[in-house]
Amino acid sequence: MNMFSCYVQRVKDNIHCVLAMSPRDSRFTTRLRMFPSLVNCCTIDWFTNWPAEALYNVAKGAFSDESMNLADDEEACVEMCKDMHLSVEKISETFFNELRRYNYVTPTSYL
Repeated sequence: MNMFSCYVQRVKDNIHCVLAMSPRDSRFTTRLRMFPSLVNCCTIDWFTNWPAEALYNVAKGAFSDESMNLADDEEACVEMCKDMHLSVEKISETFFNELRRYNYVTPTSYL
């Protein structure tokens, strides 16, 4: 094997690529649709779980739209979304502990 092919093989064996994208940007979903291997062939690391206060604020913002006509039920819907997301996180931990299979609960699956 010559030097160049040895080099190419070592690069193939050791190369890592890091892509950083914001899931809040609409272009993120467009890119995922255009390049499905970003989901199928990559490891996605969301870094940390969202705190309950952040979940509450995001749901509050989503339900504050006047067209939903929630009126008195808005607060209950916000709490329900927050509690459901937190309970799925807990159940996912149990799922992993019992079956050794991951279920990722990510910010994009919220709401």
